[in-house]
Amino acid sequence: MKFNDEKFRQWENETHIPDDIMTMVNYIAEKIGHDGQIAEETIAIHNRVGLVVGYAKGFSVTHCTSSYADGPTPDLSGAFSKWLKGLDFKLENSFGDNGMDSATNWHDTFWTNQFIYTPSETSEDKFIIWEDDDYEE
Repeated sequence: MKFNDEKFRQWENETHIPDDIMTMVNYIAEKIGHDGQIAEETIAIHNRVGLVVGYAKGFSVTHCTSSYADGPTPDLSGAFSKWLKGLDFKLENSFGDNGMDSATNWHDTFWTNQFIYTPSETSEDKFIIWEDDDYEE
């Protein structure tokens, strides 16, 4: 079994969130207090065990939950989710990250929410090349 990188790159280059939808996403982001500079990216879709089972186009929104120097930033994902649902987005992944701020010697904690545009969802199987030795006799 091999991953077909060429076919994946082709999907990645040809599949996009429509411009009018991204314009609405950035408009909503600005209205709820985000800077509004949201860019499309490829999001991996995981199953409950953490294995990648598909991909979709979407975007990430990150906020700081703990910072010695600046304090926390607001979590706008709840308000954002309500608006995005009507545009065919859903919250796919949510994860945290601790990073050291060398100026303050403090662990700043960031939380990221990844939203996917559901019409762009595709299965990982679309990019798998099955070989004869993958099958048992």
